[in-house]
Parts: sequence; structure tokens; C-alpha cells
Amino acid sequence: MKKNKLLQIFFGIYTGAIIIQNILATKQIDISIFTVTTGILVSPIVFIIQDIIAELYGYKDAKRMVLLGFVMNFIGVLLFTLAIYLPSSQFWFNQEAFSSILGTTLRISIASFTAYIIGSLTNSKVMVKLKKMFPKSLFIRAISSTIVGQFLDNMLFATIAFYGVLPMPAIYSMIIGGTIFEVLYEIVFYPITKLSIKKCREYIVE
Repeated sequence: MKKNKLLQIFFGIYTGAIIIQNILATKQIDISIFTVTTGILVSPIVFIIQDIIAELYGYKDAKRMVLLGFVMNFIGVLLFTLAIYLPSSQFWFNQEAFSSILGTTLRISIASFTAYIIGSLTNSKVMVKLKKMFPKSLFIRAISSTIVGQFLDNMLFATIAFYGVLPMPAIYSMIIGGTIFEVLYEIVFYPITKLSIKKCREYIVE
């Protein structure tokens, strides 16, 4: 019972974080020589929950969570699009800003959904597979899965969304920069990930 209750809580937090992350991804910032999106502000929450679910529940439940995040994000995009096209009140003058933040092109949507589903599932799959090879090293499993999963995520998104639109050096910067900062995030927040997994495991077995 406790295990299922905890799983439901994490599913809810995760899907909320994914939707927030995609909205924040509309703003790009420069960090040193790299270009990243402000979506990385939510990355620690996403990474920690992915690691917890893969570690304590396995790939099957991690996959369910990722697919739920996909579905809810897709519904969010549809509702954002509908809201944009609905006629606005004569007293409301922020249509352009509203459309700029919540609107998206078909190409960007395809890039985002493809990158998310493949990157997240790969992250969880690698995390679970490495448990057989490194059963006592959560650090190796967590960091390695993030490297592989986030590289795929960034590569697919940047390539599908911006190939032919942005110069290749800019695309490379997004791929490499995004992956580097997300892996650094994983390393910095690893103590929280480790403690969270420990506390969740203790809660489940009580």
C-alpha cells in the first residue's frame, strides 16, 4: 500500500515538472560559451524522480511514468494551442506575449516529444541495466544513465527542431552544453538523490 501511494505521488510531481520544464524551455540563455534553456531549472526534480522510480520500482513503472508525462504534456500543448486561438477579451492586450510563451510550431512539438520519450526511456533503461553490473554503486548508475539519456534528448531535440534553421555550431552548442549542465546537475544533486532513495526505501519497508 505504501509503495503504491508513494508511486502515485511521484507520478504526480513528475508530470507537473515535465509540463513546467517544457514551458520554461521557450527561453534560451547563454552560460559561458554554451546555449541552454531555462528548462534546466527543473531538471533536478525530473532526474531525481526518474532515478528513484528506476531504482526502487524498475523499468516497467519508470516507463509508465514517462508515458504519463508524455500524454499530459501532449494534452497541455493541445490546450495551450486552443487557448491561443480562442478570441480574447477586448480588455486583454497580452495575446502576443501569451502566444510567444505557450505557442509552439509542429516541428518544435515533434522534436520535443521525440527527444523526451526516447531520452527519458533510455535514461531509465540504462539505470536499471547497470544495476546488474554495479549493484553497489548508485553514483555510477545515476550519472551514466543521465549522460546517455540526456545526450540523446538534446541531440534529437536540437537536430529535429533547428537543423537548417540555426547554424550547426549553435546546434552543437545546444547538444553539448545542455548535456554538460544536466550531468553537472545530476552530480551536484546526487546526495539528495541518494538520500531520497534511502528514505523512500525505508518508508516502503516499514
